[in-house]
Amino acid sequence: MVVNNRQKTSVLNNFRVNEIDSEDVTINLENLSINNVQTNTIKHSWQYTVQLNPITFYDDSSDIQPNNAHQVWKQTQYISLYKNVLSILNKLTWTTFDQLVDEFQKLPIENAECLESIANIVALKAFDEPSFGSLYASLCRALDITISFQNESGLPCQMTFKKCIITVCQNFFQKQCVDHTETIIISVEHEQNQRRLKMQTIGCIRFIGEIFKQSLLSPRIVQYCVKTLMSKTNERFLEYLCNLLKIVYTELNEKINLKDVYDNLIYLISDEMKFKISPRIRFMIKDVVEMIMPCNILNQANSNTILDNSLCTT
Repeated sequence: MVVNNRQKTSVLNNFRVNEIDSEDVTINLENLSINNVQTNTIKHSWQYTVQLNPITFYDDSSDIQPNNAHQVWKQTQYISLYKNVLSILNKLTWTTFDQLVDEFQKLPIENAECLESIANIVALKAFDEPSFGSLYASLCRALDITISFQNESGLPCQMTFKKCIITVCQNFFQKQCVDHTETIIISVEHEQNQRRLKMQTIGCIRFIGEIFKQSLLSPRIVQYCVKTLMSKTNERFLEYLCNLLKIVYTELNEKINLKDVYDNLIYLISDEMKFKISPRIRFMIKDVVEMIMPCNILNQANSNTILDNSLCTT
């Protein structure tokens, strides 16, 4: 390749570094003041917040006034109690389980309202962290907290922590899965709230399955939840159903025959329903069917064996 002198000159000019006299360059350091730089700040940090239920700290018939120092002390005591509950839940692991259960058991829980609020805190924590549902369910089984009080009629009553947990799950399931009504609101905030509520409902469904495995719920109650979710036509409830069956099917099938549930799942993934259900939900149902298929085959084999034995005896 032949390169003439003109091309050489142009190439050299492109790579030539211009010499700049350092005395002619002045840098204004005042323009580099840190105070003038706008840094990005995080206004809302990630933190777990629980909406505490209002508690009556004094009776209307008593002489204690709302601004009394005793009432302020009681209010501070309850808030400190709730913080201790959250602190125990945040530190709860399988390694520290026994130690933290003892600390939880020693908390100064005085009345039924306080016990209900603490159960609400534990349940909401379990709903928000479904991956640790088995851990929180084991905590609910290990805790033996009972409060004695008098009802409106003056009769003595008792309230247990386990009953409060079941009540919270029942109310949440009733509100989101039984009495649920679709509202069409187009806004980003509403969409975010609905997404968070959906994740909480999935956490509630999984927690119901976990407390059933801890023998805190009867099989009939879980069967009611399964049938309720199966009766809905919205795909959201099919997703809830899959999350519940993944946890409870093996144990529940040993106590209640779930052949109709299995047949319904097979129908949902059939070709007839291919274009009526989204692919994501279909694959989710297929995963559940593949998981519970050995249980169904075993039940069918046992039923055939019983039938053969009955025929042989006759």
